[in-house]
Amino acid sequence: MVHNDPSEQSPKAELRQVEFNTIAASFGGLSAKVSALHKHLHTISAFPEKVSDIIGDTSLPSNPSIALIAKGLQQAHQVYGPSRQVPTLPLCILFVVQDPENNVFDQYAISSRLQEEYQTTVFRLPFSSALTHTTLSSERSLIYNPSHAPSTSFEVTTLYYRAGYSPSEYSTSEAWDARLHLERSAAIKCPSILTHLAGSKKIQQILATPSSPYLERFLSGTPYEAFIERIRATFAAIYPLDDSEAGQKAIAIAKDEEKAKGYVLKPQREGGGNNIYGTKIPPFVQSLGSDERKYRSHILMELIEPPPLRNTIFRNGQIQSGEVIGELGIYGVCLWKHDQGEGKGEILENYEAGFLLRTKGRESEEGGVAAGFGAVDSPCLAD
Repeated sequence: MVHNDPSEQSPKAELRQVEFNTIAASFGGLSAKVSALHKHLHTISAFPEKVSDIIGDTSLPSNPSIALIAKGLQQAHQVYGPSRQVPTLPLCILFVVQDPENNVFDQYAISSRLQEEYQTTVFRLPFSSALTHTTLSSERSLIYNPSHAPSTSFEVTTLYYRAGYSPSEYSTSEAWDARLHLERSAAIKCPSILTHLAGSKKIQQILATPSSPYLERFLSGTPYEAFIERIRATFAAIYPLDDSEAGQKAIAIAKDEEKAKGYVLKPQREGGGNNIYGTKIPPFVQSLGSDERKYRSHILMELIEPPPLRNTIFRNGQIQSGEVIGELGIYGVCLWKHDQGEGKGEILENYEAGFLLRTKGRESEEGGVAAGFGAVDSPCLAD
């Protein structure tokens, strides 16, 4: 997001990183469609004249998110190699989804691209049905038997998680067993459990706490050290709530109604609708009592203060105009191979994969589209 420091009289616009997501990064399918929609509307002169006047030939960039996310999954599918079973089985990619799934059309844009461009078989499986319709072979192959053809077996090369990130999805022992069952398989996981945890708020806090030494661990050596400070400058300060010096400072801020106004309290959750803002933080922290575990399950982050813009949002059949703010997300594909010997891996693919722009009303504290707070948008580039 764009950030204007509220403590400065004439603040300079800066970039701030909101978070880093490693599971169920949604709207790659819809984002590309919205970008294409806006280009089409410009082509047929559907925008007001004052808007059309600022749109040039390159102002509305094409969004390759569908093509590149599908490409990344296809590359994993190919890296898996041939069937490990005897006799061999047909191969497939398995989308692990929620039940019910409200985001099916976003996911369908990716799966249909895989099927049409690469002729790769794709199935959808509710996370709650993982133990019912999949088994592990002696070679750790994940075998999938579709509910519509239970006597037919497919070998899963790649698991694409669009579910399994919310605590509500792990309300039974069977759900935990299902995640372990899938994780133990030889299928390439997007993400694996370690990659999933690497995107947690706690890991972001460890990297972004002021004076943290850990960023250098991942960006040491040429040419990375030249970018360390530039990357660190994009971090909004994030603090733990624990017994460390930084944690005690954060707890004091979180309990102070005036100081808390410039912060957001975040639990270890994904999907939107979970954060506590400003003056709501002190009473929430007081409600935690003296249980240190409850404190440690949250991080305190400095609020990003974006400059307001005026725009119109169409959502739920209604048109709303007013001050809005935007949040730009960059999709990425990273595929790597572990080296079990020396503990060093090999990165096979690593590239940007399109973008997502979410726009919300300035009065909204949350930004999630599926959670009901924002709308999928596309950028207009202008000098």
